Amino acid sequence: MITFKNIKISKQLLEEGVPLPVMYFEDETGQDWYELRDEKWQGENCFIAVGADGFISTWADNPNFLTLSEGVSIYEISPEALPEDISDHPYRYENGEFMKFVQPAIEVAAQQKSTLLSQAAAAIAPLQDAVDVDDATDEELASLKAWKKYRVALNRLDLAAAPDIDWPAVPE
Repeated sequence: MITFKNIKISKQLLEEGVPLPVMYFEDETGQDWYELRDEKWQGENCFIAVGADGFISTWADNPNFLTLSEGVSIYEISPEALPEDISDHPYRYENGEFMKFVQPAIEVAAQQKSTLLSQAAAAIAPLQDAVDVDDATDEELASLKAWKKYRVALNRLDLAAAPDIDWPAVPE
């Protein structure tokens, strides 16, 4: 089984008939990727590329289709070991084990809150501009007040209650 850890670009060469430089990679022990692949790959297993953070960035049945970049490690694994839902969920790979990554509910809630606050700010800005230049209609004033109340409600949310957060209703 091929293991190619912490790869780096060892050289870039212009080759005849190829419009861009060809990149060559070696691992932390100085092994050349293409030599290792050509010598050891038997065509039976698949490959995963794992970033320094442990997350699987790409996988392929054929090592020629992997996306290589510096700092990535490549592991040859049996096709049966690859999780069936790897296309749908992020996975970490550590010590030969696949671990499905489930983002903590509080992080999901924080992202949702940030998105909603950005939407509120985008809605408030032109309404506030109309007020600032003394050109706001009664409808715009009411909308501005509703959006500001919504933004206050968002900022008062207790994200520690995630995933059971009672999100305020978006103003119409």
